[in-house]
Amino acid sequence: MSVDHPFIDTEVSLTCEVYRNDVRYRVNSLDSGWGKAESDKLKNKLGKRWRIACYSEKSKKRYKFLLRNTKNIWTHEMEVGYPADYPRDGRKVKRDRKLLVEAMERKYPGIKWTWRLGFQQERGKKGLGYAPHLHFLTDRFVDFKWLARTWARIVGSSDVNHIKAGTHIDKIRNVGKMINYMVNYMADDKETDVPPEFENVGRFWGVKRGIVEVEIFQKILPVRLAGRSMRLFRRWYRAKLRSWGIYKWKPGDNVGFTVIDGRRLFDFLQELYL
Repeated sequence: MSVDHPFIDTEVSLTCEVYRNDVRYRVNSLDSGWGKAESDKLKNKLGKRWRIACYSEKSKKRYKFLLRNTKNIWTHEMEVGYPADYPRDGRKVKRDRKLLVEAMERKYPGIKWTWRLGFQQERGKKGLGYAPHLHFLTDRFVDFKWLARTWARIVGSSDVNHIKAGTHIDKIRNVGKMINYMVNYMADDKETDVPPEFENVGRFWGVKRGIVEVEIFQKILPVRLAGRSMRLFRRWYRAKLRSWGIYKWKPGDNVGFTVIDGRRLFDFLQELYL
C-alpha cells in the first residue's frame, strides 16, 4: 500500500520568468513559518551592499544571461580609452562613463546600451601602466568623430594621438562571438584583473534600464503539480546539455533553476495546452 507524502498537496507559488531565449523557474512556499523578526533580519542581510573587488563568476553569469536575452538589440560595438595620464580611481571612471552615456542619450534619443570595464594589459607590458577602458554595445551607429571629441572633452585630453586612437566603433558582424568576447574572453585574458594601484573599482558592467523583455507567469498549485512541471523542463534541459557535450548538471536546490534556450519549449507547451 502506498503512503502519500505529507506535503504532496501543500500549495506553493510557481513562478516562470520567460525571457527572449531563456526561462527561469522558481518555487516559493506560501507559508514560510518565519516571524517578522526573522524576515526583517533576512531583508537587512540581503540588502547590504558589499565592496566590489573583482569580476566574480556570479557577475559574469549574470552578464552573460543579460546579453543572451538581449542579443537581438545590439548592432554596434565601441570602445573608449584613456590617455597616458589615466585615473587610478573607479569613481572617476564611473563619473566619466555617466557623462558619456548622458551625452549619447542627448545626441541619440532612445539609444540602448550596455557597458563593460576592462584594463589595458599591453600598456602594462610596456611599462605604461594598466589603463582602464570601457567597451559598449549599442543598438545603433554612433558617429566616430562626435564620439572622439566628446570623450576627449570628458576626460580632459588634448593629446592629438589619443583623440584619434582613444575611441573606435564598428558594426557587429557576429553577435554570438561578440557576447563571448564581452563575457568570457576578456575575463580569461586578464582584462578584468584589477591593478594593485587602482581603487574603488565598483561594478564591472551595466545596462540601460528597461530593455530586458520578460513575461512572468505565476500559479498557485500543489507541490506534486509544480514538481511535475519542473521535472519536464529539467529532463528537456539535460537532453539539450548532452547534445552540447555536457553530461553533469545540477540544478542547485529544489526551488528554482534557469533553462538556457528554454523559450522554445515553453512556447511549444503553451500551444499544446491552449
